Amino acid sequence: MNIVYVEDNLDDARLVKLYVESTEHSIVVATQKQEAKEALSQDPDLVLMDIVLWYTREGHEFARALRQRGYTQPIIAVTGLATRWDQDECRRAGFTEMLIKPFTISQLANLIDRYSK
Repeated sequence: MNIVYVEDNLDDARLVKLYVESTEHSIVVATQKQEAKEALSQDPDLVLMDIVLWYTREGHEFARALRQRGYTQPIIAVTGLATRWDQDECRRAGFTEMLIKPFTISQLANLIDRYSK
């Protein structure tokens, strides 16, 4: 499965990349806006997307844009924002579900396994 992770926190990005590279899946990590646009244009099988990117809630805009262009694969919000309002905003933006930070490698593995079947 081809995964794109859009994350502006380099430490978080490295940890997720290390885990995914230890599996049969492939990952592209985008830490800059232009990288994210290019990676997402490749229609990955799964998108992991931070919500607060570059000091704004740009993750919502990326998710909306993907859905508007017909992207139907899962988009997972990876975020520390976990209130009911945040959950509702993510659903409205087109996210499939949320992975709340901090998360364990086991939680990440379970999520990826669920969508790789």
